Amino acid sequence: MEKTTGKRFPNKRSFILYILKGNLIFFIASMVLSAAIAVLDLINPRIVSCVVDHVFGTVPVIQGSVNEIMLTLAGGAENVRAHLYIPAFAVAAVALTTALVRYGQGITNTLGAEKLVCRIRNVLFSHTDRLPMSWYGMNQTGDILQRCTSDVETVKQFVSVQLTSFVRIILLIVTSTIFMAGIDMTLTLIATAFLPIIIGYAAYFHGRIGKTFMQADNEEGVVSSIVQENLTGIRVVRAFGKESYECRRFTEKNEKYTGLWVRLMDLMAIFWSLGDLMSGLQIMTVIVMGAVFCVNRGLTAGNYIAFISYNAMLSWPVRELGRTIADLSRAGVAIDRIIYILNADTEDINDSECPPITVTDPLIKLEKVSYSYNDGTDVLKDIDLHVSRGEKIGIIGGTGAGKSTLTDILMRTCDPERVRGSVTFGGKDVNEYPLSAYRRRFARVLQESFLFSGTISHNIGIAADEITQEKIEQAATDAELMTAVDKFTKGLETFVGERGVTLSGGQKQRCALAACLANADRADVLIMDDSFSALDAETDSKIRSTLFSRYPDTTMIIIAHRITTIAGCDRIYVLDRGRIAGEGTHAELITQEGIYRDIYELQAGK
Repeated sequence: MEKTTGKRFPNKRSFILYILKGNLIFFIASMVLSAAIAVLDLINPRIVSCVVDHVFGTVPVIQGSVNEIMLTLAGGAENVRAHLYIPAFAVAAVALTTALVRYGQGITNTLGAEKLVCRIRNVLFSHTDRLPMSWYGMNQTGDILQRCTSDVETVKQFVSVQLTSFVRIILLIVTSTIFMAGIDMTLTLIATAFLPIIIGYAAYFHGRIGKTFMQADNEEGVVSSIVQENLTGIRVVRAFGKESYECRRFTEKNEKYTGLWVRLMDLMAIFWSLGDLMSGLQIMTVIVMGAVFCVNRGLTAGNYIAFISYNAMLSWPVRELGRTIADLSRAGVAIDRIIYILNADTEDINDSECPPITVTDPLIKLEKVSYSYNDGTDVLKDIDLHVSRGEKIGIIGGTGAGKSTLTDILMRTCDPERVRGSVTFGGKDVNEYPLSAYRRRFARVLQESFLFSGTISHNIGIAADEITQEKIEQAATDAELMTAVDKFTKGLETFVGERGVTLSGGQKQRCALAACLANADRADVLIMDDSFSALDAETDSKIRSTLFSRYPDTTMIIIAHRITTIAGCDRIYVLDRGRIAGEGTHAELITQEGIYRDIYELQAGK
């Protein structure tokens, strides 16, 4: 999949040129065929004019004119008069040729448009997959989805429909005007006098429509976010009986969004109504003045018919040009919203191999490490932490003490610019390792268990490049998941639904733990971030016993709120308000005054 890491789009033009790469040939072919259609559209009015004036009428043929050339090719006026099927056949042949060319134009345009939108989606997905977690913290999921779907479609529609027809529109305007001028210059000046007015009011509406569309598009992102949050958090909504509140919240935002679109449609209605009025006045003026010219200035009936036909061809592309200008507002907003994502800084992820980890002691070393939020508030302050290879480390502390942030720093999933101090792994600064390969040295169970829509087996083996069924079953057994899976009709092939909605909290946690254990063989460090919180004490004890016996040489970091979960660790760190408030074994810490003993006595009921 294509990556855009390091790519910047300073303007819309650079973005359009980038996405057209590899697809430009289709759009060029479409434009050429559109131009051919414009040329073919000019032929039939001339055929009709020639027949009316020189076959049915008695208007002399001007030597060297287009009409004379056509009559000569047809065998002369007398031959055409005797064989009227000749002009009829010519008109039909031109129409058939136009239809075939139009078909080719549609095919090339569709190929270009679909390949273009496929490229945009691939680039967007590849880019968002590499954006740092801090970026996701500042942007709503619904709005991101809106930019990657609706805005992409808006760009596709503009590039494939409006941009590709631009050549045809310009060509029709120019050629129609030339052909009209060849018939009567004065009438042509009357017909073209309306053009600056039509284009001017279209340009005026361009800015107003663009501003309103930006507001509507942003509000659609808000509505999408509310829907996404409610669908993913439906259990929470039901648990607290907040259905009415969420409905009111959605209705309020939806009405605001609807109001913006009504306002946008009002602007569009005014725009198109004025366009129809201007076009109608222009056509009426040409018809009336053309009739006057026929009576007073000798304009022939055939030329009058041809002029009206060419004027219709002029009127349509001028209106279409106005529509292109109006749609340019929407497309411009959509492109800006897409560029916002693509210009966001990504993590320096690459797929190169991680250099061998040297056996150092300690394996993990944090010295004077601090981390702060965007507002400058410190989450961690002057953390000193050493972890030897194969050591089992427990971390405990109150909510918000910085336990998960500590592992985020170690795995480089937080904003590196906000990390102060030294973090080394295997004796080297963690930033010296290729990011993707470095993270593969860890197997982590997140604090919030997340399962993908699929089977249990799929979720267990999701992080492994290749994994056998035997290994999946072993990981499920070690995580005490098989006791629950055996009760399911399809066992490990049971479909768990989006975010594991069909499983209980404990089952989801054990499934996530099994996914971690399925990759434990290739990992140097196992991190379990409060991954036993939904388990009963007996299951918790069984899993820990299995882990310690099966992976004696693997470094483990276990974060927990329960003393019993970390009591068997080699060393325990106690965090309080971002600082290390205690360090030692379970036996040592319960004999010392402090937070750890307070938690122990509280949980032990002493």
